[in-house]
Amino acid sequence: MKKLGFKRWKSNYEYVIDLGPGFEGYCSFADSTHREKTAVWIATFAGIRCEAIESRIAAWCGDVIPGWDGSYVPTVSANIGYFTERVEWLEHRVDLTGDSIEDGIRPSISDVTEVGLGFMRSHASYPGLIEALEFGRGQLTERRLERTPLAYALAQNLEGAYRELEEMKRMVDEGSLMAVRYLRFIEGFESEFRL
Repeated sequence: MKKLGFKRWKSNYEYVIDLGPGFEGYCSFADSTHREKTAVWIATFAGIRCEAIESRIAAWCGDVIPGWDGSYVPTVSANIGYFTERVEWLEHRVDLTGDSIEDGIRPSISDVTEVGLGFMRSHASYPGLIEALEFGRGQLTERRLERTPLAYALAQNLEGAYRELEEMKRMVDEGSLMAVRYLRFIEGFESEFRL
């Protein structure tokens, strides 16, 4: 990953890359055994972190995501398979008894070089984030709910931002468990971005 320009973030499974002022690319790898004793399955995740968005959410809400443990949180991220033509979950099987380390990681590194880096570079802007957030596949709805209005606002599209904020307001009106958090977000948003 270092040869591609990534820096390790806290673990051997998370990496970041500079995409220009205020934007970082994010890549992580998750493993699962699928109840196999001699194999693991590796899923690659790619995303983008926008400091202007994440710092506002942290300031207004007290944390970046509910229950945040201090680990890195990208603004938009998903399993790499959602950024391919197939638009579905993708993972690779690694045979622990037969695959060399190089053979085992090769498909995951290919995910990064052939798909992830292109996604990161083409979406490292406010309009790019909007496009990625609106695509939505493979992403957590709760995270998109807070990030999409901010991406619109920072892209100088306040009408779009307030249109996106309506869903959060509706959830507050319906008594969402997240209502207190959403009210803090709405207050911070409306005080900074006025129509």
